Amino acid sequence: MKFAKYLFIFVGVIFLTLVAIGIFKTDYQSHASIEINASKSQVFAVYNNPLLYKRWMTNYQSLEQIEGQINEVGNKHRLNFTTGSGEISSLEQTLLAYKADELIRYSYQNQWLEGTSTAIFEQTDSGTTKLSLTLNYTGKGIVQNALLFLLGSTIDEGHQHNLEQLKELIEESQPDAFEDSLRE
Repeated sequence: MKFAKYLFIFVGVIFLTLVAIGIFKTDYQSHASIEINASKSQVFAVYNNPLLYKRWMTNYQSLEQIEGQINEVGNKHRLNFTTGSGEISSLEQTLLAYKADELIRYSYQNQWLEGTSTAIFEQTDSGTTKLSLTLNYTGKGIVQNALLFLLGSTIDEGHQHNLEQLKELIEESQPDAFEDSLRE
């Protein structure tokens, strides 16, 4: 009987802690960055090309244009991803800022969360391109906020993994190196 009592108290404390987190912790931020051995314009072009998303974004399925034109501030589209259970999850994005070869900023939302993502492209002194991705987001309820708190490091790892896949895609293709070899 004592074991059941302590188990019930333990589960209750965990539950109340998660509720408190969901109420008081509502803003989250995720960072990922990578240096890619390619020009800033090449990194920007591959990152911003919806035809290549499937090659570097984990679980990406499709993009549906909702309104406006791609790369036009205010344009809206829906990204569709496959979840671990095989269902399709959507994320609606609105382009907030766009500066070719330098910056892309979106607001996004789905049934669970909303936020902004900012990708900044910088040429380094060594000739590589540093791509920095920052996401600010909040859950749309107490449960979502508690889950975001618990999944924070997994979210960071997922964004970093996507950038590593992007790096691999770009560095393996290297069209400039291919063009140089054709001239020889």
